[in-house]
Amino acid sequence: MSQGTEQHQVELKIDGMSCGHCVAAVREALESIPGAVVNDVGIGFARVTVPDDASDDASGGDGSASQLTDAVDDAGYSAQVVKPAS
Repeated sequence: MSQGTEQHQVELKIDGMSCGHCVAAVREALESIPGAVVNDVGIGFARVTVPDDASDDASGGDGSASQLTDAVDDAGYSAQVVKPAS
């Protein structure tokens, strides 16, 4: 991430987590997203900071949020955006 790039926090609700191994698996999945900084992961939630340039897609939506939820889904859990990047 270049210096001066704005960052925004995305909060995810994650279903299917029940132990420390789950937390580690979700953290690893989220850390695989380029530019994402994992702030906190616990049973049932994650908070991730994403750069501003990754948070907007062509329709003005949250391109990075879909990348985050896809990564969690690929790890075997279900993720929903609770608080999108703003």
